[in-house]
Amino acid sequence: MKVPWKIYSSATGYNKLFINLILLFILAPFAAFNSYINFLVSCFFLLTLLLGLNTLNLPKNILFSLRVFAALGFIADVIVLKSIHFTEISALVSYFCYGIFMIMFIIAIGFRISQEEKVNKQVIRGGICLYLLLGLLWFFFYQITVFFDPNAFSIPEGLDTPSLFYFSFTTLTTLGYGDITPNNAFAMTLSNGEALVGQIYPAVVIAKLVSLYTDE
Repeated sequence: MKVPWKIYSSATGYNKLFINLILLFILAPFAAFNSYINFLVSCFFLLTLLLGLNTLNLPKNILFSLRVFAALGFIADVIVLKSIHFTEISALVSYFCYGIFMIMFIIAIGFRISQEEKVNKQVIRGGICLYLLLGLLWFFFYQITVFFDPNAFSIPEGLDTPSLFYFSFTTLTTLGYGDITPNNAFAMTLSNGEALVGQIYPAVVIAKLVSLYTDE
């Protein structure tokens, strides 16, 4: 009997991806202080993409193409050209590349968790990775929105668009301090969508993990 094709890998753990996401989450706020730290954060994010590829069960040629795609996203992220126009375009390319990767990782990890029959440390780490990746995905959604409409969000004076990283996670956790607010309909819809995901995720995924744990 042939085994059905799966986008996710059953053999790869989440330890390295989990640690890297935590470090990335800690380092991200410091990226605005120093260009070297910003470069370090970009390197960490590239490593996150490469580690995330291990969760996918795809042919080697496709994985190689994705690694090239990740490298292009990284180059577009760190490149600094004299022309502001080209710098903004390179940033948009980077956001699209990273966003596509986030979607693939979330689908792969989500499918794998949904197929688990027992809860162990790997499953718990996978669940946490999935939650952090959701926050990162919406961060790139917001960045793309700001590219097309610089006034899509009301951001307090002294802050810049990287503060949307903070906004993404406060929205995901439905904390919502109200210091950054969406201005146009698309930004509002995205924010509502992330808040709904932030509510549904614990109710569905965490509930399943708890039920599987109690059945052991």
